[in-house]
Amino acid sequence: MSSWTIELAKSSGFCFGVENAVTTAYSVIKDYPGRKIYMLGEITHNETVVSDLLSSGMILVHDPSEVEEGSVVLIRAHGVTPQVMEDLKSRNCEIIDCTCPFVNKIHKIVNKAGQEGHPVYITGTKGHPEVVGICGESTHPVTVISSLEECKALPEIESDSVWVSQTTFSSKVFQEICEFVQKKIANDQIFGTICYTTENRQRESADLAGLSDVMIVIGSKTSSNTKKLYDICSDRCALTYLVGGADEVLPLLPMWRESKVKRIGVTAGASTPVSIIREVIQTMSENGVNTNPESNDINFGDYIESIPQLRKNATVKGAITTCDSDFVYVDVHDKSEGKIPRSEFEPDFDFEAAVEEHREIEVYVKSIRNTDMGKEIILSKSHVDFSKNKAEIEAAYENKTPVTVKITNVVKDGVIASYGGVDIYIHRTQLELNVVNDLEAYKGKTIEILITQFDPDKRRLRVSGSRRTLLNNERKAKAEEVWSGIEKDKEYDGVVRSLTDFGAFVDIGGVDGLIHVSELSWNHIHHPSEVLSVGDQVHVYVKDFDPEKKRISLGYKKAEDDPFYNIDERIPVGSIVRGKVVRMFQFGAFVELEPNLDALCHVSQISDVRLNKPQDVLKEGMEVEAKVLDVNPTARRISISIKEVAPINPEPKDEEEAAPVEEVKEEAPVVEAPVEAAPAAEEAAPVEE
Repeated sequence: MSSWTIELAKSSGFCFGVENAVTTAYSVIKDYPGRKIYMLGEITHNETVVSDLLSSGMILVHDPSEVEEGSVVLIRAHGVTPQVMEDLKSRNCEIIDCTCPFVNKIHKIVNKAGQEGHPVYITGTKGHPEVVGICGESTHPVTVISSLEECKALPEIESDSVWVSQTTFSSKVFQEICEFVQKKIANDQIFGTICYTTENRQRESADLAGLSDVMIVIGSKTSSNTKKLYDICSDRCALTYLVGGADEVLPLLPMWRESKVKRIGVTAGASTPVSIIREVIQTMSENGVNTNPESNDINFGDYIESIPQLRKNATVKGAITTCDSDFVYVDVHDKSEGKIPRSEFEPDFDFEAAVEEHREIEVYVKSIRNTDMGKEIILSKSHVDFSKNKAEIEAAYENKTPVTVKITNVVKDGVIASYGGVDIYIHRTQLELNVVNDLEAYKGKTIEILITQFDPDKRRLRVSGSRRTLLNNERKAKAEEVWSGIEKDKEYDGVVRSLTDFGAFVDIGGVDGLIHVSELSWNHIHHPSEVLSVGDQVHVYVKDFDPEKKRISLGYKKAEDDPFYNIDERIPVGSIVRGKVVRMFQFGAFVELEPNLDALCHVSQISDVRLNKPQDVLKEGMEVEAKVLDVNPTARRISISIKEVAPINPEPKDEEEAAPVEEVKEEAPVVEAPVEAAPAAEEAAPVEE
């Protein structure tokens, strides 16, 4: 009989950078159905994960030249050189950059150092993808150092050199190199760029190995950080094994039983998924004794719980502890509270009661970020509600019932609306009855729509909706009401829907009527846009209609707005009026008496002497007084005479030119025609023109 206890190092499994890259890889497969997706280098040094991604359709390549033009390319957490990025862009690829933030930081340091002409040294593994990518950032040669011995063997260490480290390099070796280099350069030229999770992992693994009879390092033999963990643990524990999975642990169990192993330590590299860690622990737990399982000191359930569960994209339970004006804080059992935007809760949610009761809810982990103030955990409640809301959307689609959604984003040909986390696409033609040009105006609006497409069978749920369908249904119901009660001269309030050269179409409640261009204004206009704009609210009346042809003719201009309305009473014949000369022709001058109301003073009614043209004595803008000779509302004409009030004669230049009309009459008498019998020239230019 034998039994053993198993202890798992806290910092085990995926680091932030690798986890982000792997999660993104699976998301990309779902988000780009039908597209070729390339993985430039293995996304992680784990054969299980890579094989699963390849079986899902992703293509593994090791050089940009292998990538098909216009495809999707995933950059792994190790990062790449600027030249590789340029090569991919030149092939019109859509780049999904999963470079680890810690690696990006090193890229910036090295890039700046190279631009400033500083020699750059990197402590790391020569040829490692991360190191290759970092070296590409400098325009000057970069030296890679893998040990203290190599550092001491350098012929010279420049005083202005800059030193960085591969994120997964041994923190112990890096510290030894730093102590040696510090004697030759300034401290501010050495950058501690080893990932803090790597340091924690190495330190915890070393401590655990020193206390264990057997030390298991789980990970790929091609992984640089896993091999470093193995080296560190081997220094502290003679029986240290590097295994890729549970199948490599099984053959070792009989030997451990014979050796009466009591304590087994377990750690895992940054590229090792939690599923493999669990499988290894479960295998050792189930085979820890030959008989009497109750005597085994290890409780597998406890160890499963000890594996870090609070990871990005996980769904966990937590208790509401407090809230403020912006966030609701939830205890997710990670020694840190996560926060949910208060806006994700229903408007009538009782926050005080939830805090007092420490109400437990399910939440989704959106992000975990380590800051100087500790962990910042961003949670989401709405994400968890997705399944419930998805079912409601499906029911709305099947039953053709409307749903209320909020427009959250604007895309190329439409908008994205949200229903409790379910994204719904609405094409621009489905927002209104007419064409919508300004989509940004809809952002943030809450509208009611019908679900017109619900496709859950593809890799990504596809839902489409239409507001236009609802509006059309409402319009049909209103149209029936309009036609049942329409009659001549009935007045309606309407909305201008469109403008044409011949008029304006107005929606009077489910039915469009036409205002002819001649009905828009008492004055002559060339286009309806001179009077109306699309969207204007207008008051109209029915002039005529045809139920069979579904046509309605609308009136817009009012009789009281006509400049000739009650003209006989306002400007009677014989009255004296005052106005401004606005236009002149050979036959006479037009005088504006009121806005949009002109009268004609024939050339013979201006002066006591014969004039060749009105311009001989008049100028545009000149104010004159005249007597009303005739008013004709039907012909829309008014005739006036200036000379019957105060004739305007040209200034005399000599005796011949200044001869009075009476003297000329003796030789050639002139018979003046009455205003109403004006010459043909007057008829050729009616007042309204």
